[in-house]
Amino acid sequence: MALKGAVARRYAEAVFDLGREHNDIERWRADIQTLNQFLSNRRLAFVLREPKIAFAAKEQILRDLLGNRVQPDALGLALVLTERELVDHMPRIAQEFEQLYDEYKNVAKATVITATPLTPDEQSEIVAALQHVTGKQIELTTEVDPSILGGVVARVGDTLIDGSVKRRLALLREQIIRGNLPVESR
Repeated sequence: MALKGAVARRYAEAVFDLGREHNDIERWRADIQTLNQFLSNRRLAFVLREPKIAFAAKEQILRDLLGNRVQPDALGLALVLTERELVDHMPRIAQEFEQLYDEYKNVAKATVITATPLTPDEQSEIVAALQHVTGKQIELTTEVDPSILGGVVARVGDTLIDGSVKRRLALLREQIIRGNLPVESR
């Protein structure tokens, strides 16, 4: 799987660089999403992977489906992926491209889990705090999970911030079992 990720990252970087060179990253982003939508279709992916179907036939299918939907270079990407039997990499390429796009735009995606729904004011406070910590614009997604009991669990990229009551109780339990409960000042 790591190899698949490395291949996808290389393609995403190449396409992103093309977009930056020609100042059309937004167009590439839309085209990558379109390619991902089409190449992730099970029936189309099956046809494009089928070794008994000549590449010329696959090329014509892609030109017919995508010719009016994406720029010529994006169609070229679809053709290269088909010719090199890498169609299955498209979802990962799209994911890698999106990460590069977020880095370029200085955006971080954050998921915040709470025991009860957040008010708009609470969401704003959390966004402000995460922006302060990360130095990036935050795109916030919220989830409700009553099992955390209270507090907040936040994931920003690869970073997990677990401030849930459930986690604090688990830590306290571990300290009690080990016998090294913090001594409170008297």
